Amino acid sequence: MMEYIIRPLKKKDIQAVADLEAACFVKPWPLNQIAYEFKGNPCAKVFVAVAPSGEILGYLDFMITFNSATIDRICVSSDYREQGIASRLLDKMVEVCKAQKEAVEFITLEVRASNEKAIKLYQKCGWQKVVVKPKYYDDGEDAIYMIRSIL
Repeated sequence: MMEYIIRPLKKKDIQAVADLEAACFVKPWPLNQIAYEFKGNPCAKVFVAVAPSGEILGYLDFMITFNSATIDRICVSSDYREQGIASRLLDKMVEVCKAQKEAVEFITLEVRASNEKAIKLYQKCGWQKVVVKPKYYDDGEDAIYMIRSIL
């Protein structure tokens, strides 16, 4: 079993997260967007999975607004997928949401309709499909809107 910790993003991690974005997403966020999530977005919470060597294995960016949270980004390096890292990042998000002063009642996300592995992961972790958002992505692909109650 791979050793790693889940902790909040640090300034020194921003470039590594940008590199991970570039490797994982068709339309990766630029470095300045990740830096904004770290320092400028008051609603954002960003956590990383870090190996003992300091390598960033994955990360999760989500926002808490009033009684809900929304996943903005989640990815795990292709070298470390299917080892439970994404599930642990999602568990950390639920833990953070439950610890808020004002109750966070549910978490939402959009996922590409073609991303069957991610959809299965979300369902395993308690999310349910709500609706299809037609042509949600720039390339015309549909999104599946999913929700998870945490009360």
